[in-house]
Amino acid sequence: MRLPRSAATLLILTASCGAGWHTTPVAPGSLPARQQAQVWTDGTALRWHALEITGDSISGVPFTRPPGCDSCRVAVSREAVDSVRLGSPTTGFLRAVGLGVGITLVAVVVICRADRCQLGD
Repeated sequence: MRLPRSAATLLILTASCGAGWHTTPVAPGSLPARQQAQVWTDGTALRWHALEITGDSISGVPFTRPPGCDSCRVAVSREAVDSVRLGSPTTGFLRAVGLGVGITLVAVVVICRADRCQLGD
């Protein structure tokens, strides 16, 4: 079964709406407070922001809590961390909304032209 070109194009465009998670090497220091990260340890992703990286640990605040919440901060040893991925779920959401609105507008224009409708009448 072959996928129609329009469906294939839509799938490719939808894939571009992800959070853009990408693995990155981490060096000691701090990341921007609102930068979201997935800290992978034992096959589990911990989703944090406000990361602080030292030579022996990585700490952060769970993304559901305010970045300035020092009492919420949790840490894991660097040895226990498999990888760290950075991304922006907010950007992914906005891309998806934009794509949905764009597809809807194109569909309206195509349908209107086919039916020869006059907007504003």
